[in-house]
Amino acid sequence: MSFVFRLISQDEDAAPSVAFQDSIGPGYVSLWEKVGVYDALYNSDGREAREVSRAIAFGIDQLSDNEALGRMLPATARLGEAIRFLENVHRGCTIHSSARVETH
Repeated sequence: MSFVFRLISQDEDAAPSVAFQDSIGPGYVSLWEKVGVYDALYNSDGREAREVSRAIAFGIDQLSDNEALGRMLPATARLGEAIRFLENVHRGCTIHSSARVETH
């Protein structure tokens, strides 16, 4: 089952809407824990995007600086996909900094 990270924005007079959404397949939890983004991804429901963006940026730096981390992934997971996902999440959190995080 894929992990879905969403940012929900709500203007004063409008209904909530999805401002950003991305997903990634299974097999990345141990990597997320190792690079310090697990809580920012999995335990951030209801928080503002700006509250998790720093942790996500740190995780991207960890992955970019240490390709050996890819060895801890199962055969079905790829380091490049992990980096792509975190970069997209970080961009979404930066652009929609006041949006609320929703995960599934």
